[in-house]
Amino acid sequence: MARAPKLSLPDRPIAIDSGLNRDDLRAALDKIAEEGGKQKRERVLEVLRQTLSTGMARAEELFSKGRLGGLEMASLIAAIHDTVILGLFEYTLTHEVPAANPTPSEKLALCAVGGYGRAEMAPESDVDLLFLTAESKGSAYTEQVTEFMLYMLWDLGLKVGHASRTVDQCISLAKEDQTILTALLDLRFLRGDKALADTLYTKFRKDVTRGKGRNYIAEKLNERDMRHEREGNSRYVIEPNIKEGKGGLRDLHVLYWIARFLDKENRITDPQLADSYVELGLFDAQAATRFKHAADFLWRARIWLHLVSGRPTETLSFDKQTELARKMGYASGPIEIAVEKFMREYFTNAKEVGALTRIACAKLEEEKALRLPSGLEALLPRSRRNLKNKNLRIDYGRLNFADPLQIRHNPSIILQLFETAGRRNLDIHPDAFSAIDFRRNIIDTEFRRNPENAKIFKNILLKAKAPYATLKIMNEAGVLGRYLLEFGGIVARTQFNMHHAYTVDEHTLRLVDNFDNLEDDRLKEDLPIVSEIAAQFTKEQRLIIYLTCLLHDTGKGQGDQCIEGAQLGRRACRRLGMNKNVTDTVAWLIRRHLDMSETAQRRDISDPETIADFAKLVGSLERLNLLFALTVVDIRSVGPGIWNDWKGVLLRGLYTSTAAYLEGHEDLAPAAKANAAREQLSEKLSPEMNARIFDRLEELTQTYWLNFDMADMIRHARFFDQVSQDKVDTAVQTRLTRNRDITELWVLTRNRSGLFADLTKAISSCGATIAGARLHTGEKGQVFNVFYLQNTEKLAFGRQSQHALETLRKRAQRAALGDVKDMVIPKPIASRRAGAIPVKPRVKFVKNDSGDVTILEIEGRDRPGLLSDIASIFRDNDVEVLSAHIEVVGARAIDAFYLCLPGTVDGRLKNCALPKTIRKPLKEQITDLLSPQISQAA
Repeated sequence: MARAPKLSLPDRPIAIDSGLNRDDLRAALDKIAEEGGKQKRERVLEVLRQTLSTGMARAEELFSKGRLGGLEMASLIAAIHDTVILGLFEYTLTHEVPAANPTPSEKLALCAVGGYGRAEMAPESDVDLLFLTAESKGSAYTEQVTEFMLYMLWDLGLKVGHASRTVDQCISLAKEDQTILTALLDLRFLRGDKALADTLYTKFRKDVTRGKGRNYIAEKLNERDMRHEREGNSRYVIEPNIKEGKGGLRDLHVLYWIARFLDKENRITDPQLADSYVELGLFDAQAATRFKHAADFLWRARIWLHLVSGRPTETLSFDKQTELARKMGYASGPIEIAVEKFMREYFTNAKEVGALTRIACAKLEEEKALRLPSGLEALLPRSRRNLKNKNLRIDYGRLNFADPLQIRHNPSIILQLFETAGRRNLDIHPDAFSAIDFRRNIIDTEFRRNPENAKIFKNILLKAKAPYATLKIMNEAGVLGRYLLEFGGIVARTQFNMHHAYTVDEHTLRLVDNFDNLEDDRLKEDLPIVSEIAAQFTKEQRLIIYLTCLLHDTGKGQGDQCIEGAQLGRRACRRLGMNKNVTDTVAWLIRRHLDMSETAQRRDISDPETIADFAKLVGSLERLNLLFALTVVDIRSVGPGIWNDWKGVLLRGLYTSTAAYLEGHEDLAPAAKANAAREQLSEKLSPEMNARIFDRLEELTQTYWLNFDMADMIRHARFFDQVSQDKVDTAVQTRLTRNRDITELWVLTRNRSGLFADLTKAISSCGATIAGARLHTGEKGQVFNVFYLQNTEKLAFGRQSQHALETLRKRAQRAALGDVKDMVIPKPIASRRAGAIPVKPRVKFVKNDSGDVTILEIEGRDRPGLLSDIASIFRDNDVEVLSAHIEVVGARAIDAFYLCLPGTVDGRLKNCALPKTIRKPLKEQITDLLSPQISQAA
């Protein structure tokens, strides 16, 4: 039997020239060595520093002018570092630690590993070096060479990762540590004893990689999945990590490492040579082109990110997106549009990386390099077992086309594939994705208008066991956006704000996931009312919700998103052949999908007029139920931490009151509900307590009795009782509710001018943010205010600090008595991310038919103390605040205030709204406060 040829370390020259003259560098260093002197080391450093600086400046100039692509620039940076490091190595061996005839123990090979070994570097990348020695004990010679080199490189300002090991140590560690194993796959010989490097590579291939392909691939893919989990497990995170995120450069590296591991003939030597993957059989020519295009884009973005940051930043934060959008070619138009176009290109390429990974995995599976665990194969054979559809078959547990060529004759089998996969909860074979991608143009107008296809799509929505997973894979395959054109308009569309965590299409699909969880009672503990409603939806109502989820944001980027979206939703439903009721209801829900959230958070839902207006808008209990479910799943799909129980309380309150209004329950009318609550509370309190707090309860307004549930009222009654026994007029208390992540601040005092301004200043001075406020002022001047507070992380204020709560109570007590001396609001920590988001100030008086109060809506850039400053303007203009409704959406503060003339609190007097003579200066002063110059100064 013929012996297998010895596999030596392949030559991996960098294709691009550094533009630096190595002979000139060598001559300059030799001259310094000959001249000697005390400044010799500094002079050598200066020459090396100047060489590195010249090379990088030239590279940046070529790159910024568009004369170098991302891959070329990455190679050029590595080539520049080669020139400097090799120059230093040769200088070290010639002049600093010379050895005319090295002994066996003095043999040394300098090798590059990591990104430097792959010859692809960003401007701020680490330089990873392996000093390969012959003997474990080493020698004074190799230690001196290594030490001199490292100190020189550090003094050059390079970030050096290094190791000094023997061949056997490398092999031993590679068997135990995946990181070291992968680093040796990147091994590139630089200078020194080539035979030593060859020995390492030969033993590595023989002892480490031979016959271990399956295990390595499985472990590498598992490692990739864990990395994705850390980065949010979505390639559609709004601020993605270019290197480590899903669909980022590291995913391309994983493909390279797998190919390199399996390569027995040294065909894969350069991660940038996509043709090598074709030779290995992982890609066809078309996939190779897509690989190179995606890699080049990601490298261009990463290099620009390093250049504008001046440090090894890998996350495309909002402030960096604004800079990179212009650098990446989106030079014209408003910055928000430029950023959205740039990020859409980013997410499109990230999606390509996912598609390429599936293609490669399919080939590996076909070649038996990647397979299901032994034993499972017998249970999941190649068959059509239990499949009624003869156009499909199961390949090792994954659904595939029986014959991809049949797609041309029967295009509907594309949707049949996903319908069957969803209904039977099967994964789809990567070969099926390739077959679809090759014939993607077959999804045309005729395909979209085919009634049979509409029926299949309807079944996907209603019968899939995991509709989110099914629709997500349809989106990944490029099918969902091509079939549902309206959805296609939002694929990879970013949202340039700090509120949404995902792209529009990913956010949309998460609505589907949340509704699926809702109707299957998986959220019943957190959302009992809406879960019960969803569980009772008819088949048609479920279809309405799923269609609305998919289409609700299709109007984004096209004017008024709700109006445009409703028109697009109507068009989509008609093309899908939906009946008039489904079409009209879907269009109405899209048009009104923000109204319930905005009403609950920005209006006084204890105000009968608010409920009446909202009920007229909704029109029926059926539409209210649909809108309630849609609103809940929409908010829960925005991003981590956006939904909280405080929002749930507001939405439930609005739903309950509106449902009662629509059903005509006179006993649930505001006045009747308030009287009933007052009587019920009296029944629950002892006669003695009732007597002690009678006057205080009498002073509470109707809005109080409508705003709180019985458990809250009992707590308040105990608080009032303690205050009465203490015989004081002013008292404060805090209550932390962890399940809602809200801290309540109760303030009982007497009314006076500027009270609201002083209280908000005291609260802001403690570092708390106000999420909401319920203000109640009686006819005789008793004030009972409840503030809902959180910290900057949207968690209950003081949840881990009793000291913070004690400070809050003391300052609130002083403020209630009019003492805000020495209370200073902390200056905001400058945030480049938040500052990059454009926020247009808006001050608007909202029409209010009753004329009893004035509703003022304010929108501007959020900052600590903003509410206090606004309250001060109210005080200076002699305006009373009836209620405050606070909402923070990313970098924007959106506040609504119910205002009236002094002495007319709680709307007891008619026509007490603010006259124009007050509204005009009020609007001007608040507009000035919200101006960018004032916000920045604050």
